[in-house]
Amino acid sequence: MPLVDGRAFDVIAVGGGIAGLSTALSAAEAGARALLIEKASSAERGGNTRFADAQIRFPHEADAYGDRTYTPGEFRDDLMRLSRGRANPELIDVMVRDAPDAVEWLTGHGVGWDVGFPHTAGYRRRPAGGGQGLVDTLFARCEALGVEIRYDTSARELLLDASGRVRGVRAQSGDGLAEIDAGGVVLACGGFQANVQMRVAHLGRFADGLILRGSRHNTGDGLRMALDIGAQPAGQWGDYHSAVIDARSPKTECGVTALYNFQMGIIVDARGRRFLDEGEDWRDNTYVKFGKAIVEEADGLAFCVFDQQTYQREEFQRAWYPVEPPVIAETIEALASDLGIDAAGLAQTVEAYNAAVQPGEYDLDRLDGKRTEGITPPKSNWALAIVEPPFVGVPVTGGITFTFGGLKVDASARVLDTSGRVIEGLHAAGETIGEVFYYNYPGATSVLRGCVFGRIAGAHAAAQAKGG
Repeated sequence: MPLVDGRAFDVIAVGGGIAGLSTALSAAEAGARALLIEKASSAERGGNTRFADAQIRFPHEADAYGDRTYTPGEFRDDLMRLSRGRANPELIDVMVRDAPDAVEWLTGHGVGWDVGFPHTAGYRRRPAGGGQGLVDTLFARCEALGVEIRYDTSARELLLDASGRVRGVRAQSGDGLAEIDAGGVVLACGGFQANVQMRVAHLGRFADGLILRGSRHNTGDGLRMALDIGAQPAGQWGDYHSAVIDARSPKTECGVTALYNFQMGIIVDARGRRFLDEGEDWRDNTYVKFGKAIVEEADGLAFCVFDQQTYQREEFQRAWYPVEPPVIAETIEALASDLGIDAAGLAQTVEAYNAAVQPGEYDLDRLDGKRTEGITPPKSNWALAIVEPPFVGVPVTGGITFTFGGLKVDASARVLDTSGRVIEGLHAAGETIGEVFYYNYPGATSVLRGCVFGRIAGAHAAAQAKGG
């Protein structure tokens, strides 16, 4: 089938993850003729979203699920605090404002919901079927609303008219190169996490060996095309989203292989020494930070250690995705030997840790203050002595999910140039935009970002293309 068949389009969405799908659906709802081009095949469609659990955090009132009230103010504070105040307040306010409506909009398009992980910082929902289920549902809705979809199609270059307005894209498919005209283009094709050259250039020499959690197709194409026409780079190009993942994970497109229960035990390096505060904050607010700490402070390999007090808990089993069974041993020394940890070092660490654990109520549903005293680093919450055998261990590392650097956009998702002017006809959404995440990441907010700004970009691009 030819890349295009002579029909004109109002909006081109570049990318088939949550941001591109939200863009195309929003444009179609606005009455626009929308085209979605997806670099991957139909079998591999969906960008990073396909590999994600795709949970979404948003403000809420306490409800029948037992979730505590999570106010818009708390949500905003989390987003700004974890970025150390560097996130663009204008973009953060849009995310907070539109988050509940985005979830309702997805529900209206047929997305079903499950309860998310237990013991999180804020209210969240998981799409039925995770990221794959979300992608499949939204592609079906795009088809139902008449969105044209082209797989195995890579955007290579943005086309400009004589005034400098973006008028379409040059794209590559099995039929060759083709120029596709449109009233507006939305770049929703991810970051550069799958591009080793760009990773090393922007993140550092260690970045070539990072396990890629998401799509191998996210190689920075949209960023490159936009920068080539004068778009302004924005955000933290030298940092990225990570996670505490099973070190035995596949090297590419490993998906969800994370341990989201690490706060129930301790994390040690190969010498058997702790190097971070596992109970510093809610898991939602630390798992990305800790994944990068493993890469940078433990030479890319650490170990989560638990005992039966936590291992037997139902919520422990719901919050981890090891790719192979854990290592189990009757003594700490035997566990260390089986994992390749210095046995004397781990035994000394566990002994000191156990002696430092203070009495108190262990409650995973709050920052319980059950802590250690007299050791460095401390464990500030959820500190239980590791005393009940058999002991459990898993080797962990920090993979890369997506990069934080992106393009400068305004509240309407319009891309700005290096002089701060709008590049007419060009919008961006999802991982392609910058100034949202810095240093760390509030769990369950990336799919939300893609949906919120995809909807805005699609509607705004459609209105502009139709003369609004």
